[in-house]
Amino acid sequence: MPATGIRRSDRVCLTLLLEVTGTDRDGKPFVEPAHTLLINRHGAVIVANHVFRADQVLHVRRTAKNESHRTGMARVIGQFGRRGEHFLYGIECVDDAVDLWGVEFPPFEKSEEAIARMLLECTYCHDREVLYLDPMQLESFETNHGLARHCKTCDTPSMWGPASHEDPNSAAHAAAVRGFGDRTVSGFAGANEQRAAVRLKTLLTACVRQPDTDDELAVCEELSSEGLSFRSKRRYVESSQIAIAVPYADATANIFIPARVVRVEAIPSAGLFRHGTEYIKTANREDEEKS
Repeated sequence: MPATGIRRSDRVCLTLLLEVTGTDRDGKPFVEPAHTLLINRHGAVIVANHVFRADQVLHVRRTAKNESHRTGMARVIGQFGRRGEHFLYGIECVDDAVDLWGVEFPPFEKSEEAIARMLLECTYCHDREVLYLDPMQLESFETNHGLARHCKTCDTPSMWGPASHEDPNSAAHAAAVRGFGDRTVSGFAGANEQRAAVRLKTLLTACVRQPDTDDELAVCEELSSEGLSFRSKRRYVESSQIAIAVPYADATANIFIPARVVRVEAIPSAGLFRHGTEYIKTANREDEEKS
């Protein structure tokens, strides 16, 4: 997950417990606990209480029950900051064929038509997939608090629900990294393009994120593949960049999508503000494939 460049897959805010092993500068072996803040198809942002160097190769193993068979090698991209005594590192998987996270990511280009994105898991076998939902699927999820779909592993129709963090105490820690990974995306969808998109009226809970501020829960009023509108207590400046997750639930995995505020309307009777946004998209497919 490079610090620069356009994203190659969605970035999921999800806490997965890890054990990281390697050799330090003095040639001494170490074994350290760690956990993820964000994952994507190719890597992750992890939290560790150990100093790693850029380009260092680590052996990463999942430590949660029933996941310890997931192991692989990862390269340290660099340190992205600190959180108390802990360090934030970007890592990328050395071998893309190794399924370290146990999450199926769809081709990123399919996200252009999505009205919502979620990490869901089968309630039977617990397989996990990032799903791009159309209006009918999102309405079904909102009504049934889950989605009925065919599971490739179970080979049968099953109910799918939000994937949970492996360590609930780390969920707040993950949420504390404001908009991490969403600042490097460039290119915008034009406002005229939004008018042609199918729009869905809804009252889903959303979470709005900006660097150096607390996350804010909001109500999403309208969704489309090009953007959304939400009402909140906080007024966001027109043309400012935010990251927003919808549907949002604190104890489960969430996908924050970068967006730009294009319209702000005060609602004096309720003491709220209504915001119109457009998603920030990749500049073009060629740039996306190079990142």
